[in-house]
Amino acid sequence: MILREVGMIAADTSRTLCYLKELIKNNLYPNFIILLLNQGKDILPGQSEIPLNDELFLLLDNENLNYEIALNSDINSINVIEMISNRTESVFIFSGFGGVILKNPILEIGVSFLHVHGGYLPDFKGSTTNYYSLIIENKLGASSIFLSNKLDSGSILVRRKFRAPKDRTQIDHIHDSKVRAKVLIETLLEYCKSGKWIFDPENNLNGQTYYIIHPVLKHIAILGNKVTP
Repeated sequence: MILREVGMIAADTSRTLCYLKELIKNNLYPNFIILLLNQGKDILPGQSEIPLNDELFLLLDNENLNYEIALNSDINSINVIEMISNRTESVFIFSGFGGVILKNPILEIGVSFLHVHGGYLPDFKGSTTNYYSLIIENKLGASSIFLSNKLDSGSILVRRKFRAPKDRTQIDHIHDSKVRAKVLIETLLEYCKSGKWIFDPENNLNGQTYYIIHPVLKHIAILGNKVTP
């Protein structure tokens, strides 16, 4: 099924590959994909290796997905804003490089950006939140929202908690992406079923905001030690 009203902004990251594989598996095809490719030598946040391009292009071409490569990897650039503005899709799935925040004017161009945050909202906002979630609750979380100009505070569509994985050494590039993909698919299936976006009644304006986790705390989360918040 081609989702005519839904496009995708996709960086060449492990999360994007996970998203695309699950979208294809569930027969949910974005109408159009804008690719943000890392053209430098350094690995960007969200990338496990360089290049991911070969696997990404093979997947897109095998499924005959409609895509175009942006001239640069900055989603807030004039080039990307113009690409989005020239499209007919009203919603874009956002799968950018890690840590990238959408700013004005891109948030004001008349489309909505569907993002799956790696944390259960509103309890876990900010960065690397699933490590904090593992320490505090021994769980992973994911929440789909429409992005707003306030960090992780857009209206919630679907939010779920997941059992902690047995192997916690692959949180960043495997487990976090998997739980986000599950919530993304659930969100899109609900949209296909009802014909509209269904929002969770929970107010997402408050909640706790976390910052990039300290390496020692990250190590504790990976080891599986549970502490009282």
